[in-house]
Amino acid sequence: MLGFYLIIAVLFLGGGLYQLFVAQLPVFAVHSFLVALYFYVTFYELRGKPFSRHVYLITIWLLVADGLVNLLLVSESILSGMVSMFFAFLCLQSYRRIYRERA
Repeated sequence: MLGFYLIIAVLFLGGGLYQLFVAQLPVFAVHSFLVALYFYVTFYELRGKPFSRHVYLITIWLLVADGLVNLLLVSESILSGMVSMFFAFLCLQSYRRIYRERA
């Protein structure tokens, strides 16, 4: 399972680099980078070494901002906005679960 998360993170990172430098689609590149960040954070969470709460809050904030931009400003990426919002919700749930157990 951990390998699956790592492979997805690497694929989205590679896709973001491709979209940024080859396809010249910066909005989709940022979305791909943020999805890769989410899977990277989740990878370390599943390994039992979660990041600090600031990393989770920054990831949640960035995913929500990306979701709002994709939903409201970029008309051809509504699905990307919904995916970003869903991952932000999942990251928020992970944040709550991790820091409720530590308290």
